[in-house]
Amino acid sequence: MRGHLFRFICLMGGLMLLAGSASGAITLDARPGTTHIGDRVHLSGHSGIPNTIAVYLFVTGPGLNRAGVTLENLHLQAGSGYFTTAFVHPDGTFEYEWNTGFIVGHLIPGTYRIYVVNVPLNLERLTDMEEINMSYTDVTFHKPPSPGLAMEWGLPGVALVLSIALLVARKRKNT
Repeated sequence: MRGHLFRFICLMGGLMLLAGSASGAITLDARPGTTHIGDRVHLSGHSGIPNTIAVYLFVTGPGLNRAGVTLENLHLQAGSGYFTTAFVHPDGTFEYEWNTGFIVGHLIPGTYRIYVVNVPLNLERLTDMEEINMSYTDVTFHKPPSPGLAMEWGLPGVALVLSIALLVARKRKNT
């Protein structure tokens, strides 16, 4: 009888461990993973933590505070009340559209790491990893493409050259 009870307890404990680790995970994905500064980055993921209302997002990278900063204001260190949040839907999914063309601060070309956590703590304060669920993804930014000329100069250029030639011809005819 004791052997059966021991096996039952071990089996149930193992199942509870598996269920606990699978249910508490947070995932994060960024699309596109490589883009230009000024473009939008779609962040999405899933929180397996029951009764979660929101998740907390922050970013690290070239020229930014090592503890992490908010996505809207690259000068605000994440933590101490400053975070970017994303609403978690009842099915556990969340989304956030990061418009890098409309932020305070400047991104420079390079690879940035975006974090999602279930508690409002930055990298310096993430100490008790048993109670904290975190995930991250990397996004590489390139310089924005040069805007070039506002219009094609083929037809207007030809018209300009012909107009100048016509004016020169008229002037020669009158002299």
